[in-house]
Amino acid sequence: MKVNVEAVQPAAGIRKRSKWEKLWNEDGIPLLMILPPALLFLIFFYVPLFLGFWYSLTDWNGVDLQYNFIAFDNYIKAFTDERFWNTLGFTFQYALIVSVLINVIGLLLALLLNQEIKCRNMFRGIFFFPAVLSLLTIGYIFNNLYYLFVPKIGHALGIEFLKTNILGNEQLAMWGIVFVNVWQGIAITIVIYLAGLQAVPKSIYESAKIDGVNAWQNLTRITLPLIIPAVTVNSILTLKGGLMVFDYIIAMTNGGPGKATEAIALFIYNKGFGSFKLGYGSAVSIILFLLFAVIAIIQISYLRKREVEH
Repeated sequence: MKVNVEAVQPAAGIRKRSKWEKLWNEDGIPLLMILPPALLFLIFFYVPLFLGFWYSLTDWNGVDLQYNFIAFDNYIKAFTDERFWNTLGFTFQYALIVSVLINVIGLLLALLLNQEIKCRNMFRGIFFFPAVLSLLTIGYIFNNLYYLFVPKIGHALGIEFLKTNILGNEQLAMWGIVFVNVWQGIAITIVIYLAGLQAVPKSIYESAKIDGVNAWQNLTRITLPLIIPAVTVNSILTLKGGLMVFDYIIAMTNGGPGKATEAIALFIYNKGFGSFKLGYGSAVSIILFLLFAVIAIIQISYLRKREVEH
């Protein structure tokens, strides 16, 4: 068979692209697009992380240019500091309560808003509204409500514990902050759960209905296993938010009454900037980072095993 050599040869004036030119044309532009955010992430996350670890090994006060290397003295001081353990205990208690309440209430509301009900989009907008507000703004608003409005309701209804500002009560102050955090936190949680629910094929529910599956079995054996990725995301986000709570507390109680609502983030702020012990504050920050990393890994590993392909 005769082959037309001219047909297979490159046209005159057209240069064959090199390996590097092909790589640039295929992958160069995407790499160029992700370079700026990658640099920003490196500058504003990894650099502060490594600097924070370095400062945690020093006695730097945050102001002077001179400081001394003291190795792990700050970490030893933290683990022998009773106030640190008290704030850590409060923070974990608060984070656990907030995470459970936000996820349970958020899932129930998402299930309701996923149904064919009247004004569904309006209700979705109403429940999402708290997410657009500043956390400090919400804290100051509820601080005034607890101080001025709630005691009047307590007197009118004869409810003893509401007759005074609950933020001034050591036993009730945390629950006042929890209520505000849950009210604001369910907004994003509902959106994530709705996205997970809408990704579940309706044919599965139709088949289950034919097989006589009841509502509880629908929820526990079909819905929950299929939205485990959404549960994973929400669990990590809400637990992180609880462990890192700062805005609500500084706006509503500033850690009071006494130290009853002093969370670990406020403790770090008070030590690092209030007492000019930035080295010690950095050490506590690194401890909190490691604790949350371990908890997040355990959460992800546990929930990933229960994910269901659909």
